Parts: sequence; structure tokens; C-alpha cells
Amino acid sequence: MRRTEDRNRKTYISPALIAGCGVILFAVASVYAVNVIHRSGLEDRFDCYREIHVEYGHSLSADDFFDRVPEGVDFITDLAGIDTGNLGQYPVKVAYKDSVCDTVVNVEDHTPPAATAVYQEFYLIDEVPQAEDCIRNINDIQDVKVSYARGTPEFSEGGEYDIEVKLEDASGNITYVSVPFYVKDDHVPPVISGTHNISVIMGDSVSYRSGITVKDNFDPNPSLTIDSSAVNLGLVGNYPLIYKAVDVCGNERKVTVNVNVVSRRTAGVTGQEDQETINRAYAMAEEIYNQICAEDTTDVEKAFHIFSWVHDNIAFSHNTSDYTTWAHAAVKAFTMRQGSCYASWACCKALLDYAKIDNICVTTYPVSWRVHYWCLVYLNGGWYHCDAQRYTWDWSFFDFMETDDEIGRVYNSIHKFDSSLYPERSKKSVRKYIDSRNRKISPKFPYKDGKDPDTGSGDT
Repeated sequence: MRRTEDRNRKTYISPALIAGCGVILFAVASVYAVNVIHRSGLEDRFDCYREIHVEYGHSLSADDFFDRVPEGVDFITDLAGIDTGNLGQYPVKVAYKDSVCDTVVNVEDHTPPAATAVYQEFYLIDEVPQAEDCIRNINDIQDVKVSYARGTPEFSEGGEYDIEVKLEDASGNITYVSVPFYVKDDHVPPVISGTHNISVIMGDSVSYRSGITVKDNFDPNPSLTIDSSAVNLGLVGNYPLIYKAVDVCGNERKVTVNVNVVSRRTAGVTGQEDQETINRAYAMAEEIYNQICAEDTTDVEKAFHIFSWVHDNIAFSHNTSDYTTWAHAAVKAFTMRQGSCYASWACCKALLDYAKIDNICVTTYPVSWRVHYWCLVYLNGGWYHCDAQRYTWDWSFFDFMETDDEIGRVYNSIHKFDSSLYPERSKKSVRKYIDSRNRKISPKFPYKDGKDPDTGSGDT
């Protein structure tokens, strides 16, 4: 409790405020010191103050109204009935002998609000949190207005900041709370792990998400979308599958893999094999390719040389191929220089893959005791049938760049296939430009984007 020196009024400040407010105490005392209230005309009778000021929660007693309480003073107003927990003015009547003094108790709030800072973490692209969200556990008897001390902060770069939040109650008491801010500036896209090329049997289901993980340097839950719109599980072929990860800042990463859809009859020869054998098959194909193909030739010419070489160098032999995988079959055929139609196809595949020419395995359908293997090859803007198989009636001949109708003209039974399983084949015949018996391609071959030398029309 503290008093002013003026005898016309008393000021009392809660001991709790004295202990807890430090510098604020002196500011409050000075405020009270200038609010002088004139003494009553009863000073010759007893020295009662006409107005006193107390902090809310103060317990009133007779000592609050006098410097020295005279004997026989009677409080007409019951001091116990005044709730100093509520701010306001309360009239009090004090009697002494034959005199009555009217005084006023002013219950006031000079205690600043208290609150706890709430750590803030957000991205540079986000909106700055509301000031109200930066604090909690506000303690004050009055409504408290919360705002940023220097206006809503603006950030041009990430980092750690201390931002002051202002708390002001209805009596004008102010507290500043320092709130730690961490502003995250993210320009790094998420990392997608576990992606790989996928082989799936036509008609089966497949989980594209299995084994895939996405991590980001800031965002704990970056989104992952998988675009399989180009994949047709009902049709044999190679299709792109696109993984896209995006973090909360919009940073994006894409990874594209291939989905290889195979028929059940060819699944065993087109699935994933051990990499060591694949590498060996491609190494052997590279050595042969460099001997028979020049880099400045067209894909049509390269493929023609490939099928010519396999036809001339891999002798046909029943039941001699390694059917473990296509790579095993190619390695054995390249080494032994013999094999079945499966081995011939495998050698063609290895060489075409090395030449970066798209190719697909085709098998006889409906399935019978005799299954034949040959290639669909993407050449000159379309898919064509190519088969290095030797024929007993003409050992020098092999099929190259033939349409569906043309591939079935000889040994029709072995070249029957389910057309719905494969990409649409070209209907443009180039047969008259190909002489496989004499290993020649006509200089008039109608290459794509050129003109047919016989008709003068463009390629269709």
C-alpha cells in the first residue's frame, strides 16, 4: 500500500502490484499524485479523505480513509459489501460523533495484461499470422486488444525474427510480448525415390505407388500424383508413366518411367531379367552393330542390316535356345551362332535396342504346340512386321517391313496373331522397295517426309 503526500486524498496500490510491476509502479504513483482532491470542511472535526484510489482486489479497511484513524469512527457504509474485484466508483459514508463524511472509493486497474508468446513457423509465400494467433493465456480483468506493435510485419526473405505483439486493456495498460518467428523460404522441389520401369501382364492390375516415397526439405507431406492416362493395360506396348511431386510452396518434380505391357504368352521373355546378362547381351550386340551399321544411315537401313545379319548368321535349330530370358537366349545365340525362332528374335531385339529402334515381340495366336516369335518394329513412321527366320523353300528370303496382309502370305499359320494386343500397324506397303533376297533397299524408298518417287505424292 502506498500513499500520496497530499492530505486531501489517498492512493493505495496493491502490494502484489508493487512486487510484480517494477518500473510500472512509479508510473502509477505519479499518475495518482496529480489527481488532487480538495479536503472537506470537516478537517476540524476529523481527518477523513473524500476520495481514495485503490487497485482492484484491494481489501478495504478504516486505515484506507485516514492517516490516523480516530477513536469512535463508524462506517455507515459496510466496507465488506464493496466488491473491489469490479472496477468502478463506490460511495462511502463515514460517521464520527455528530458528523458524517461522504467519500468515494475508486477501484481502478493499473496492472498491465500478461500473456504467453506462441512460436510461429510459416512459409515466405504464406500470409502472416494474425496477431491474436501469436499469443495465448491472456490474463487481465478487462478485455484486451491484441495487435502488432509496429504494424503487420512484412518479410522479403526467410529467417528467424522476434516480432513484438502489443496487448492493451481498456484502462490503457500495455504489455509488449516478443514472439519468435521462423519464416521458411523454399525453392527446392521434393525428391521422388523408388521409381523404376514396370512390366505387367496385359489385363492384370498393377500398383504404381508401391515402393514410391517422396521427401521434401521443408514440407513433411508433399503431394504425389501419378499420371497413367497414357497407359493401356489391355494392349501390348511400352507406355510412359509420370510421377509428379509438389510441395506446399509449389516446387515440382517429375519422373517418367516406362510401363511395358506384355501378353501372358510373352511375359516370361519380356519381364525384368538380371542386369548382368542384359549388359552382356547388349555388349555383344554393340560389337556386331558397329561392324554392320553406319551412324549416318537411316533407321530403315540399320534395321535392314540387323535382320540381314541375324538371318545369315544365326542358323535355325530346334530346341537349342536358352528360354530363361531373352538376354540369355541372345547371349547363347550370339555365341553358338544358332537357335530357334525365339533366339533369332532375341538377337534382333538386342541389336534393335542398341540402335535405339522401338520394337515389340509378337507371338502366334491362338496358342498351339508350335509358337513362333517375330518383331514389330517402328520404322519410317509406322509399325511393321520383321522376321529374320529362314524359310525352307527359300533360305535367302526374310520378312522385312511388311503389313498385316503381307506377313501372312507365307506360312500363314505361324504368323497369325491377336491384332488387338499390339499397336496399330502401318497399312502403307513398301514391299516393292525391299529386296531381302539380294540384300538391297531401293534408292527410291519413300522415306517419311519425302515424296514417293513413283507417284510424286507425299508419305501418308
